[in-house]
Amino acid sequence: MTLPARRLAEIIVELAIRPGHEKVRALLFELLIYGLGARSAEIHFERSLPEVRGRADALLGQTIFEFKRDLRRERRDAEAELSRYLPQRERETGERFIGIATDGAEFIAYEIDQGQLAAMATYRTELSQPRGLLIWLDSVVSLRPNLPPDPATICFELGRESLVYRRALKGLGRLWTVARQLPEAQLKRQLWAEFLAVVYGTRIDADDLFLQHTYLTIVAKTIAVCVLAVPVPDPVDLLNGRPFRDAGIAGAVETDFFDWVLHADGGAQLVGRICRQVTRFYLEDVSHDVLKGLYESLIDPEQRHDLGEYFTPDWLAAKVCHQAIEHPGSQRVLDPACGSGTFLFHAVRRFLDAAAESRAEPADVLRQCLERVIGIDVHPVAVIIARVAYLLAIGHERLQSRPQAISIPVYLGDSLQWNTRQLYAARDVLIRVPDGPELSFPERLASDPARFDATVQTMLDLSEQNAGLAAMRAWLTRAGIQDETDRETLVTTYGHLNVLRQSGRDHIWGYIARNLSRPLWLSSRYQRADVIVGNPPWLSYRYMAPELQRKFREECRLRNLWSGGKLAAHQDLAAYFFVRCTELYLKQQGTIALVMPYGSLNRAQYASFRSGRFASAEVRFTEAWAFDEKTKPLFPVPSSVLFARRAPAGPLPTEIITCIGYLQRRNAALGEAAAVLRFTSRPWPAAATLSGGSPYRACFRQGATMVPRRLCVVDRVDTGRLGTNPAAPLVVSRNGRQDKVPWRDLAPLRGAVEARFLRPLLLGESIAPFRVLRPVLAVIPWDPGTDCMLDADAAEHRGFPGLSRWLREAERLWRQHGRTPLSLIQRWNYMDALARQVPPAPIRVVYSKSGVLLTAAMIEDRSALIDHKLYWAEMDSQAEACFLAGILNSETIRGRVEALQSRGRWGARDFDKLIFALPIPRFDPQSDDHRRIVALSREAMRIASAISLPEAGHFTRARRIVRARLHQEGLAPDLDAMIERLLS
Repeated sequence: MTLPARRLAEIIVELAIRPGHEKVRALLFELLIYGLGARSAEIHFERSLPEVRGRADALLGQTIFEFKRDLRRERRDAEAELSRYLPQRERETGERFIGIATDGAEFIAYEIDQGQLAAMATYRTELSQPRGLLIWLDSVVSLRPNLPPDPATICFELGRESLVYRRALKGLGRLWTVARQLPEAQLKRQLWAEFLAVVYGTRIDADDLFLQHTYLTIVAKTIAVCVLAVPVPDPVDLLNGRPFRDAGIAGAVETDFFDWVLHADGGAQLVGRICRQVTRFYLEDVSHDVLKGLYESLIDPEQRHDLGEYFTPDWLAAKVCHQAIEHPGSQRVLDPACGSGTFLFHAVRRFLDAAAESRAEPADVLRQCLERVIGIDVHPVAVIIARVAYLLAIGHERLQSRPQAISIPVYLGDSLQWNTRQLYAARDVLIRVPDGPELSFPERLASDPARFDATVQTMLDLSEQNAGLAAMRAWLTRAGIQDETDRETLVTTYGHLNVLRQSGRDHIWGYIARNLSRPLWLSSRYQRADVIVGNPPWLSYRYMAPELQRKFREECRLRNLWSGGKLAAHQDLAAYFFVRCTELYLKQQGTIALVMPYGSLNRAQYASFRSGRFASAEVRFTEAWAFDEKTKPLFPVPSSVLFARRAPAGPLPTEIITCIGYLQRRNAALGEAAAVLRFTSRPWPAAATLSGGSPYRACFRQGATMVPRRLCVVDRVDTGRLGTNPAAPLVVSRNGRQDKVPWRDLAPLRGAVEARFLRPLLLGESIAPFRVLRPVLAVIPWDPGTDCMLDADAAEHRGFPGLSRWLREAERLWRQHGRTPLSLIQRWNYMDALARQVPPAPIRVVYSKSGVLLTAAMIEDRSALIDHKLYWAEMDSQAEACFLAGILNSETIRGRVEALQSRGRWGARDFDKLIFALPIPRFDPQSDDHRRIVALSREAMRIASAISLPEAGHFTRARRIVRARLHQEGLAPDLDAMIERLLS
C-alpha cells in the first residue's frame, strides 16, 4: 500500500503545527510504513536501553528517533538523550547510527563525531512540498532497496548535499589525519596532486578535493562491481579490483592513489559503509551518465568553473561520433582526453551497431572493439569513470559471453607526452617521483605494451625479494632486451624502485608506469588512429602555473601557434592539444573532431591555428559547428566543434553550421536533441584584427587591474556626530556582488587611510550612455608628491602610517590567497596600467570592455581613475570627446562589430579594441558631419544627465532607462544615421 497524495498532505499539515509527542510518533509511523515501505515489525517503540538507563522513542534499523513537543524549547533535552543512546547502540552493534530529533515541524539529524554528538542536517516541514519530508527521511534512514539508478536519484542520495556524502567526508577526514603520516599515503597524495597539475595547469593541493575524489572512487568502483552483478567483495578486494581480475577483465579497476584509506584503522569499515549505500540502487541496468552526473554534483559550482570541470552532453558526443566515424567497423578511434567516457561510450556503441549489421562473430566483435576504441586521460578519477562507461557500452551480455580474457583500453596517461624526454631519435617515458629520483623507461620498451608490463612486474617482484641489480640485469638479458643503453637505463630504474620500496613508497609504481607508457605506444607508426574525437582541456595561458606557461609557450613556438603580446593571456591549451594530438596519434588522411572554444573560429589568438600549417603536421579544416547563447543548456561559455583531416592545409570552409534550440535537460539523448535543435548554415565568422582600421586604436588603453576589489574598493565608515577625520578618513572594505571565493569570505579590512590615497574609481558599472553613474571609492597607493606607486614598506618610509597599515594587511592576504607570483602592487599596476593614468588627464573618453551593448561617456573628473573593465583615452578637446562618445554609443557601431566579438553565456561579450577595426576617422572640426555628431552627442549628454535614476537600482537598469529616453527624444536614431553615413 502506498500513501495517497491527499493523505500525505494531511499528515504534513498536522506535523507542521507541532501536535505533540504521541501524535508525532503516530504520524511518523504512518509515513515510514506507507510512505517509505518500512515493515511494522522493524519499528521498535520505547526500545529499552538499560545500559544507559533510558528508552529510545523509536528505533528503525540504524536510526534512533527522539520525539518532542517543541524543539525550540526542548532541543537540549533531545540532544542529551541522543548523546547517550547513539554511543550505546554503536558499542553494542559495531555499526554507525544516526539520531533524529523532531517535533513534527523540524527534523534534526545527528551523529557521534569524535565522541561528541554533532548535528548533520536539518529539515523544516514545508506545506507547499509534502513529498519533501519523505525524500529527506528516505535519505537519512536508508530504507528502500532497489532505488532507480537515474542521475537525479543518485545525486540526491550520494551527492554533495546528501547525508551519505557528508558522513563519508567526515570519516575520510578523520582517517586522513592518521594516514597522512604514512610514507605510502603521502606519496599517493603527492602523485595525485602532480597529475592534477597537468589537468588544471596549476597545482591543486586541497585535502577536500583529494577526499572528494577518494569518496567518488569508492562509489565508482562499487558501481563497477555491481554492473558485473557479482557480490560486492571486502573493501581490500573492491579497491584493488580482484573481482575483475578473477573474471578475466584487466584494466577496469586496479590499485590506485585512493586506496590510502585502507592504511588507517577503520578505513575498511568506512569503505564498507559507503558500499552499502551504493548497493541500495538497482544497478544491473545502470545508464552510463550516472557517474558523470554524480561527479558534477560533488564539485562546488565555483570550484568547477575554476577547474574546468564540465562534461560533454550525450547528444553532442553521439552526434560528433556519428559524423566523424564514417566506417565504424574498420576505423581505429581515440579519445585523448576521454574524461568520464562519454565519447568512448558512443564510439563503442557505434562500433557494435555496425558489427551487428555485419553479423560478425561475437568474439571477434569484442576483440576488435577493444583494439579500435581507446581512451586516455590524465585525471585519475575520470579514468575510473570512463572505464565503467566502457563496460556499460559493451553491455553485460557481451561481457558474460566473451570467450577469452580482455583488457579495457582506457589509460591514465599524458596525451601531450610532456612526461617524455627526447634523447637523440628516441623518447624515454619519465616518471617524476616527488622528492625522489626519476624512473625512466626506454621508448623501445614502452612501444611494446606486453613486454613493458612484463618488465615492470618483474621489477616489482624482484624488489619484493630484495634482489640486487645483477639479478635485474640477468633477467633483462634473458628477456631479449638487446640494447645495452636500454638495459642500463632499466637497471638504474630498478635500483630506484628498490630504494623506494625500502622507504615504503613503491606500491603504486606498476600502476603508474603501465598507464603512462600507453600514449607513447599509441603514437608509434602502426598504432595511430583513423579518427580522434573528444573534448580537450580548455585552459587559458593566464590561468596556467608559471612552469606550465613556460612549457606551453615553448611548445607553441615550435609549432607556429604562439601569438604573444597582448594575445598571450588569451591563448588556450585547446588549440595546442588539437595540433599535438594530430601530430602524435592521427594517421595521414585521418579525421580529428574536437569540441573547441567558440573563439577558435575567428579570434586573433587562434589565427595561426586556423591556418592549418604547423611545423610538424598540417590539417585541412572541413567542417565547423557553432554553439552560442542560442543553444541551451550546453557549456557555460559558447563552443564549437572543429572537424579536420590530416592533409595539406587549404582555405577554411566558407560556411559553418550553427545550432539553435532549448533542451529540457543538459544531458539529453540524441533523439531528444534532434526533436528541438535546429541546424542552419551561415558564413564563417569574420576574423578580428589587431591593426589597421581607425587611428584611435593606438589612443585607447585598458584601465588598471584593481582586483581583488575586496583589498582596494572601500566605503567610508559613519563615525557619528563628531564626523570623520578629513585628513585620514576611516574606511572599510566594500562587500561587492561580484567578489569571488576566497575574497568574499574574508573579513573586511578596516582602518584610517590618508585622504590623498582615496580616489574615485570608475568600474564598468559606473558608466551609462553619455553619463557617469556612481564611481566607487578606492585605496590607490600613488603618491602625487613623488609620482610613484607605494607598497607597505614605501608608505611607512614616506610617513603614511594609515596607508602602510592598510597595504600591509592587504599584501599579507594577497600572498596567502593570490594566484600569481606578482606582488599586490605589481598586480594593480600590471603593464603600467595604473601609472599611465596619473595624474589623470582633464578630458577623457571611456567605454565598456564588455557587455551586451556598448556604453561610453566623457570624463572630466581629474581625480577619477579607470578600472580594467573600461578602456580610456585622453582627448584634446570637449568637441573631440563628444564626437567619440557619440560614435561609441551608437547601435551602428555595436552591430558592425558583433560578428567579431567573443561569445559568452549571454551572447556577444568582449568589445576590447574590436571597435577600431572599423574606419572611424580622426575628429575634424572643419567637417560638417563631425560637427553634427558633436551637437547630437552634447544634447544626448544633457538629456542623460537630467534623468532621475533610482539610487539603489542595478546599473543595467539605469542604462536601459537612459537608452529608452534617448530613443524617445529621437536622438539615438539620428546619431545612428549619422554614424552609418560616417562609416560609409
